[in-house]
Amino acid sequence: MRIITDSSCDLPQHILDEYNIGVAPLHIMIDEENYVDGIEISHEEYYQKCAVTKNLPKTSQPSPGDIFNLIQESLKEYKHVLSVNLSSVLSGTYQTVTMVKNSIGEAVTTFDTRNGSLGVGMQVLKACELMKKGLSIPEIIKELTEYRDSLDVLVYLETLENAVKGGRVSKVQYFAASMLNVKPLVFIDKEDGYVKVKEKIRGEKKALRYIINAIKEKNIDFSNRVIGVTHADCLDRANEFIRVLKEEIQPKEILLHSMGPVIGTYAGAGAVYVCF
Repeated sequence: MRIITDSSCDLPQHILDEYNIGVAPLHIMIDEENYVDGIEISHEEYYQKCAVTKNLPKTSQPSPGDIFNLIQESLKEYKHVLSVNLSSVLSGTYQTVTMVKNSIGEAVTTFDTRNGSLGVGMQVLKACELMKKGLSIPEIIKELTEYRDSLDVLVYLETLENAVKGGRVSKVQYFAASMLNVKPLVFIDKEDGYVKVKEKIRGEKKALRYIINAIKEKNIDFSNRVIGVTHADCLDRANEFIRVLKEEIQPKEILLHSMGPVIGTYAGAGAVYVCF
């Protein structure tokens, strides 16, 4: 069996290579220029372009043809394909994969992560580990569903600028938040996969401390648990957060990667995404 996903997963390349994970790239439109995520534009180049454009970039899902070709190429070598994808309410990617699956048949299984960024990536990695243990498809889906439902996500936003550009926040709210140094924290609701506001906290340190405390309050043994952290062009902030994580939480592993355009477009530069 082969595991495939989409470029929203934000997994480091060495993990993609280790498990031979297939990736269907999403597309990004910046000032009328179209780029294939991860192929024609890197995360670093994306944030450089965002810094000089006045328009909010647009993202679009992989084409049905791209997904069909990835699955067909995979089935030449593997008997089954499991596609683990970005939340169905954040993108049409999952629906497109399901449509392609229906045209191919039972050799394809789809899974909605109800998550984004490394929240997708961590579930992809979990599926790979379960596959390596020799579990059957139904057993993998059962374990993966339980894992998905156990994950929590909190995202620190440095600015509401992109939310204003996207029409999700008024300019009055943006101005007030900026003047008061308010840092919004948003979360992905594990029940429906939607992004919602959790808290509005004054100051970066207090906001990041809130996330640390939320992880502690989960009250589980993190010595056997992976925590995922992605950053939107703010590696120093992410590293400082990870330093505290290691001191106070001591998880089994911390996955760190840059946040890709799919989530980064709406989170904005300076954001830190934490999945635990």
